[in-house]
Amino acid sequence: MNGIVSVTVKDIRNAYNFQLKRNITILSGESGRGKTTLYDMIYDYNRYGKESGIKVVCDRDVIAIDGNEWQEKIDKIKNSVIVIDEDNSFIRSKDFAKIVDGNSDYFLLITRAYLSTLPVSVDEIYEISGNKNKKFIPAYTAVNRMYNDPKQSALPFRPEVIITEDSKSGYQFFSALTSGKGIECISANGKSNIIKKLLENRGRKVLIIADGAAFGTEIREIVQTQNMSPNNIAIFLPESFEWLILKSGLVNDPEWEKVIHPEKYVYSEKFISWERYFTYLLVDVTKDREFQRYPSTKSELPEFYTHDNSIKKIRKIMSEVDI
Repeated sequence: MNGIVSVTVKDIRNAYNFQLKRNITILSGESGRGKTTLYDMIYDYNRYGKESGIKVVCDRDVIAIDGNEWQEKIDKIKNSVIVIDEDNSFIRSKDFAKIVDGNSDYFLLITRAYLSTLPVSVDEIYEISGNKNKKFIPAYTAVNRMYNDPKQSALPFRPEVIITEDSKSGYQFFSALTSGKGIECISANGKSNIIKKLLENRGRKVLIIADGAAFGTEIREIVQTQNMSPNNIAIFLPESFEWLILKSGLVNDPEWEKVIHPEKYVYSEKFISWERYFTYLLVDVTKDREFQRYPSTKSELPEFYTHDNSIKKIRKIMSEVDI
């Protein structure tokens, strides 16, 4: 399944209107805002149809499932929206992550739990706004994340340290970018280790750079830490490093539409996250170019990407991160 899916769920007391554009969407937020009510309404509609007094409008089936034989239920569902409430602890399991990977459905997970096994986008974590007429609002729009945040147009400080989530191509690029500038570039060797590295550098001015397309499970703790030291921590979360390269035009991608509107081309059964999609796209675009050929393992970044001219081109779309 791909594309933007619009959903309306309503009865005489509540009306929910929202859109899903990735295979995993998280509905979080405080208790009492109507998250469980949404699940219950869909569940009742699935059981009783129009007799439930509930109306569901969507060009896909919208199905609420619970923990009873959940694997068997999901296996029978194709190209639909699956809604799961946080009472179902299986959503935190590796078995559930395996089911999601390669699945043709979109998943709406109503939970505040830490889902370490799933690559959730920071952009697809929502809270509910409104009383009778309820909408999904992004949970992390006001964060000093330096990307897609209209309230923030420049880095609030010159960093002493840059922490990247892994030691592969992204780290290699940002190491080259900061070379000779008196800025230390550190690899966290995994997004779950970023908070540890951040605490090890307490008191220094730190810029965190990670793949926003798969960083959703870590963002809450990072933001809580940032809130305690807002003048020392900034967060830069582009979709991915590969997205930065493609968006910069460095490799002259002839299929620009696939970069600008990925929701039209990312099929959930093929890509569990947009980060994987952009990696696939960059590898495919450069596969026949000897010096630009991007490795699918992202292990060794070709020198082409760390040349001065290449760095300058990528930096143009990182105008907020002027180091």
